[in-house]
Amino acid sequence: MQLPLHEIHASAGAHFSLPDPWELPTHYGNPREEYQHIRNNLALADLSHQGLWLITGEDRVKFLQGLISNDLPKAEGQVGKQACLLTAKGKILSDFFLYPLSEGFLMTLECSNAEDTKTQLLRFRMRSKVEIERPHWGRLLISGQNAQNLLEKCFALTATEMQENSFFEKKIKGTHTICIKSSVTGEDDFHLFTPLENLENLWGDLLSSAAEWGIRPVGQAALETCRIEAGKPRYGIDMNEDTLPNEAGIQEQVISYTKGCFPGQEVIARIKTYGHVNKQLCGLILEGETLPKQGAEIFHDKKSVGWVTSTTKSPLLGKIIAMGYLRREALEAGTALSVMLDSEAIPGISTSLPFYSNHAK
Repeated sequence: MQLPLHEIHASAGAHFSLPDPWELPTHYGNPREEYQHIRNNLALADLSHQGLWLITGEDRVKFLQGLISNDLPKAEGQVGKQACLLTAKGKILSDFFLYPLSEGFLMTLECSNAEDTKTQLLRFRMRSKVEIERPHWGRLLISGQNAQNLLEKCFALTATEMQENSFFEKKIKGTHTICIKSSVTGEDDFHLFTPLENLENLWGDLLSSAAEWGIRPVGQAALETCRIEAGKPRYGIDMNEDTLPNEAGIQEQVISYTKGCFPGQEVIARIKTYGHVNKQLCGLILEGETLPKQGAEIFHDKKSVGWVTSTTKSPLLGKIIAMGYLRREALEAGTALSVMLDSEAIPGISTSLPFYSNHAK
């Protein structure tokens, strides 16, 4: 599948990934420069492939409140929340954000898990008056130190007043547009949702209006490096249906311990009250220049203590970094580890997440 703006990206020099199922811009010629624009300047990315559902109907509040792991966000606050669908054993079936728009709840999530999430929700619909449909919207990401300046200059949006996961709806040049502040790179990232027929105009307006800051389009390679540096787990890569929220380190964002019953609630409550998890998502800093594969085993004192989930070469640290799961005996930051690369053991150390925070600038 191709993005609605595929030809625009191609004309800008994009190098595309193999369809899986989406053919996405990997980079536009220089992923290292694209990374620097995210970290130090201004970048624009097309995320229109990502999962998106609009949940409507008069029973939508009661329906969702009984299924998700967090309290529903209140409409009057214009702030979204992260939540999960869990199994009866507390494992993550889906990870997403919900935003209470005027017409219903907007759900944003990984494209790889979007259809399965809809299927899981509809299993419980029964006679509830609820509809789940994908809106015909595109999604653009503005990232970098000048992102707030761009929004304020072009659209008179008071971005400096927005907290994380806050949003607002506004007509921009006569077109209904939604702006959500939600970091995927570790920077203050802003997501603009607009009807597909307006997507090309919005892309062009953003590029021309931000020429003074040297804005440039960026691909998935730079975005993924920034995500890993920011220590943000991604469903389908760093967590799946075998992962507890506490293992992925997202329990504070996705769990309400006071809302009452939801699938998996008893297990999650027992962990909080009586127990602990035996493994957790952590950071790794590795020697050498070769990236280990997803699933590569991690060893400590010749004993297998975990596995790698995400990895990249960090321009920030000048080293290979990774995210992965470690058992409790190897969790302490600075623990000497090794990761298997084919038959070779690559030395490294464990570290806490994130590797990078824009608040440290």
